[in-house]
Amino acid sequence: MTPATAPDQKSSKQLLTIQYLRGVASVMVVLHHIRNPWPNLYNPLERFAMGEAGVDIFFIISGVVMYVSSRIETPAVFAGLRLIRVAPLYWILTLCAASLLLMSGGAKPGFALANDVMLSAMFIPHHSSIFAGTIWPVLNPGWTLYFEMFFYLIFTIGLFFRKPLLISLGLISLLVALGLVVSTDESIFHSYTHPLLMYTHPLMLEFAAGIVLGWLFLNGRIPNVWLLLPVGFVMLFAVHALQLPHPYLLNGLCAALIMVGAVAAERSFKIRDIGWLRLLGDASYSIYLTHALTLFVFRRLFLRLPVEGMLQFASFAILAATASLVVGFVVYFKVERPMTRWLRSRFLAVFAVERERAGRRLPETTAAVTVAQPGK
Repeated sequence: MTPATAPDQKSSKQLLTIQYLRGVASVMVVLHHIRNPWPNLYNPLERFAMGEAGVDIFFIISGVVMYVSSRIETPAVFAGLRLIRVAPLYWILTLCAASLLLMSGGAKPGFALANDVMLSAMFIPHHSSIFAGTIWPVLNPGWTLYFEMFFYLIFTIGLFFRKPLLISLGLISLLVALGLVVSTDESIFHSYTHPLLMYTHPLMLEFAAGIVLGWLFLNGRIPNVWLLLPVGFVMLFAVHALQLPHPYLLNGLCAALIMVGAVAAERSFKIRDIGWLRLLGDASYSIYLTHALTLFVFRRLFLRLPVEGMLQFASFAILAATASLVVGFVVYFKVERPMTRWLRSRFLAVFAVERERAGRRLPETTAAVTVAQPGK
């Protein structure tokens, strides 16, 4: 899931299609995990994994938003804002996940768990002592933040040399090329002898695609291909309905088509501001991070109910999805939003003059275009 940057210029135009897609992507991931295999839970959709592509959409969104809204930041300001935006909520929920694992017997107290928590909190990929044979953080959805934070590091390097587009594309391309040599299959979690080699996975190309798309948008080079938005979703459905091979690569391709269509729609139409859909995008980060904990508890409670078969699955899917959204919104309003605003205001007060000067260096022909304060 990809957090983004709030608009700082009053003249900024909000990319509503991206904001909406962020919310849609978070719901896709929730539904994907609801239909994951689970002992004693009936699941007719076990092999239909379309929702996993929500992560691919998040990654491309991140590339677009970082280039569009942060390409003129200084490295220190960019890194600080990214850390404030991503880390505090993730740290809180990582501790919650560790507590749930201890209470449920899924983990034992000791050095191994403490090490998992520490490395997870620092966004360092590691072989998990909790989930045997995997490179997995304590809070499961946090695996995407491994990629996200690494992308931010690459983008920060690009900002340092004042060439975020060129350097980001170059480094990502080199990493993926390296992956062609060291990777054994498409698995993110099981195919690497060293956890850091997961950064050579083709998923990194989705951030690069987002950067290029952001550049094209700012330079007015997006053709009127908004139909790619629905076409991308139809293709994504077909990929998983037909169980086509290489789903990771096809997910990325479909996500790219969706994003190109979404950005093209911004150039082609006046996008209507739909309040509830924009709010879903705002809360998407909280929904994304909390839904694993919600489902962890909800599954165990639900399996105690005397229902089976399709009735069991349908009622579980509806109630679990509702509970995940409710918990996500509560955390967004009560924890994420006030905490992020407070930390951000304190941080920006220190760099206010520097950011104003950076803003003045931005050519008038590329006025800032951002998305709203987000929530994958």
